[in-house]
Amino acid sequence: MIKKIIVAVDFSDISVVVLDYAINLATAYRSEIFLLHVAEPLLPLSTGAEMEMIAPPLVNMPEDEDIMKGEMRAMEEHVMAKGIKVSSEVCMGLIVETILEKAKTYDADLIVAGAHNHGFLYNAFIGSVSGGIIKRSKCPVMIVPAKQSETGS
Repeated sequence: MIKKIIVAVDFSDISVVVLDYAINLATAYRSEIFLLHVAEPLLPLSTGAEMEMIAPPLVNMPEDEDIMKGEMRAMEEHVMAKGIKVSSEVCMGLIVETILEKAKTYDADLIVAGAHNHGFLYNAFIGSVSGGIIKRSKCPVMIVPAKQSETGS
């Protein structure tokens, strides 16, 4: 039985579609939803004594954190309006590892996430979040493809 669903969101257009799939499942199974956004930490460019740091967009800036929390509140309200129990978290960490850690902590029965349409080279060198979740998850995973969000079907 699916009682606890983790929904990984990145606030892109696909997040809305991913959330709608999770809401449909939660309604059918009378499940609760845990919304999760993971922002990656600063990444070192070198290992030298004077390490330069870079940050992905929307990370480590107080105003960006407020924006993310506002987006998350809006998603929570959308879920609550459907009569579904919901909680959420915005946290910092390595995306795949953090999603899997939270799934274990939350005792999730299902992880729902979206897949972006990156090219072969991106996936070969960087890897995909959805692929990492699928390979390492101990619970079932539902991946919503990006083309779902583009067509709205």
